[in-house]
Amino acid sequence: MSTSDLRREFEDLLYHEAWLLDHDRLEEWLDLFADTIHYWAPVRSNKVRGKEDLHHHNLVAHFDDDKTALMMRVQRIRTGAAHADEPPSRVRHFISNVRVLEATSDQVQVTSNFIVFKSRRDRDETLFVGCREDRWRRSDGRWKLEERFIILDHDVIGNLTVLL
Repeated sequence: MSTSDLRREFEDLLYHEAWLLDHDRLEEWLDLFADTIHYWAPVRSNKVRGKEDLHHHNLVAHFDDDKTALMMRVQRIRTGAAHADEPPSRVRHFISNVRVLEATSDQVQVTSNFIVFKSRRDRDETLFVGCREDRWRRSDGRWKLEERFIILDHDVIGNLTVLL
């Protein structure tokens, strides 16, 4: 498969993922993840150009989740225990600049940019902007997300109650 065909395949996959999140199909969204998923977003600091090392795994993180933690997040939303999100917020995910960085027959590294719009209770509107670096592995004929590394472009983030 050519790189451009693979990129189109992952564009479709990432657009489908965004659609699942936008339509509150969170259990189907979880099904895209491998049981060994590492889903994390480090806190950024302002450093001199070239000195920021976000790939260091001991960084403080906004969240650093495995599959169990992601399932608990979804369960919390479903039970109404996430009071900040009752009634449900309106959320829209925009995905762009999808690129395949590396690929083998069963593993692909993909990067993409995102904007997530969240509107809550007729008064709060928030944008989250950044990029994601994903590692996907083919398992039983399906791509499963093994790692999502989220780089937010914000200096300050309030309540991060949205799934990116």
